Amino acid sequence: MSDQLTIIPLRIGGKDTASAPSIRFPVYSNVQQKDVYMAESADATTAARAADAALEAFTTWKKVPAVDRRELLQNYARSLRANTERLVAVQQEETSAPELWCRKNIELAVGLVEETAACITSLNGSIPQTSSSSVLSLAFTVPVGPVLVIAPWNSPIILGARNIATAVAAGCTVVFKVSENCPQLHHLLVQLFEDAGLPKGIINVIQASREMASEVTEAVIAHQAIRKVEFVGSASVGRAIGQLCAKYLKPIFMELGGKGPAIVLEDADLAAAAKRCVLGGIRETAFLHHGQLCFSTERIIVAEKVASEFRKLLLAEVESFPVTDGVSPRIVEASRQKLLDAESKGVVFLCGGTDKLSPSKLRPTILEGVTKDMDIYYEEAFGPSAALFVARDDNHAIEIANDSPYGLNAAIHTLDFNRAWQMTQELDFGQVHVNNMTPHDEPTFPIGGVKGSGWGRNNALWGLREFSETKLMTWSVEGQKFV
Repeated sequence: MSDQLTIIPLRIGGKDTASAPSIRFPVYSNVQQKDVYMAESADATTAARAADAALEAFTTWKKVPAVDRRELLQNYARSLRANTERLVAVQQEETSAPELWCRKNIELAVGLVEETAACITSLNGSIPQTSSSSVLSLAFTVPVGPVLVIAPWNSPIILGARNIATAVAAGCTVVFKVSENCPQLHHLLVQLFEDAGLPKGIINVIQASREMASEVTEAVIAHQAIRKVEFVGSASVGRAIGQLCAKYLKPIFMELGGKGPAIVLEDADLAAAAKRCVLGGIRETAFLHHGQLCFSTERIIVAEKVASEFRKLLLAEVESFPVTDGVSPRIVEASRQKLLDAESKGVVFLCGGTDKLSPSKLRPTILEGVTKDMDIYYEEAFGPSAALFVARDDNHAIEIANDSPYGLNAAIHTLDFNRAWQMTQELDFGQVHVNNMTPHDEPTFPIGGVKGSGWGRNNALWGLREFSETKLMTWSVEGQKFV
């Protein structure tokens, strides 16, 4: 049966290719319960070829004027929008994502590409002061060079399109290591970019089987042409890739996992806060992508004075959301094991629980009494569940929120701006949203984490700067004439 499936190639230097000998792996659909594609896997040799191609393309691409790159990104945004139905179909086929999440991916990706296009001509330089009037200095912005971009499968269009478009917009060329879970979708993102006018070879696309992933990743990072790495994914994989970058002295910026807290203070609109906690921790995950979002609300911290009332409101909101299907059995089992561990150590399930309805289903769950010896206290649930904590006061709430290796995003629910401002200063998170959900991303926002959630900022001008560097030139004019 596998010999009848479409084969997804590697794409290097603008041409479809394969390793020699060919290495293939299946792409499985959890909803369809079958393989839907076969994909060519890169090896160390083809990975090096992709880096060589990126270097060759960089010699000309870095000279393309910013206004031309801006127009290209505008065309790409239009191409993504025009191919919405095609992108939805492929994303559903490979990742089993609900249609609502697929469309949200496209909507946000288009906005991100458009905003990046609008910011390209803002990559300005400066004329620093010097100690001598006879010396002129110019500090100007240049593309960092060929880069390795590694995108995940859980927000594949948002993170795939944003990351390749930002690198290209800054004047870089790309080795795009796509997810082995959705290679056809990521290849389609590049195809649409080329259809929009991107010269072939600017983005070189490779994927690798799980068995070949480490070898392929190291081969690209080690290549002398690669000047920077961007990785979006789990903290465990990010740690391994960060070590490789240190080994080969390559800069990296990463957007990793999260353990987002939502703090509910006694002066908050409790009903609205309960709804937003559920939207951010259950609906955004269960409805949109089964809990597979790093921005999800995983911890709800409520002030002791209103804990009893808020608990009732929270559970009433959760009960209105159904169990979701189409989840990877591997994700279901990993999430369930964390709940089983917590259950064995005395956690209380306010709703949901460890019931395994099927290998592809997760049920909305709220836990209370989570302690530090439980896996779920520090680790991402990566499922539609959240832990409820009760805080004595603001300082205790901050202490609970900061007691995490992650620092991606947080929320505060209060009607007192000064109180929210003071708490924001103390919370160790890259973004803090007041009276909103923890998942809140817009094209104009600087998105990224601190601590174990990575470093660097994506979106708009912030993202462009990550793919750029500053070069200094001085001109000594004493005794000389300008020609």
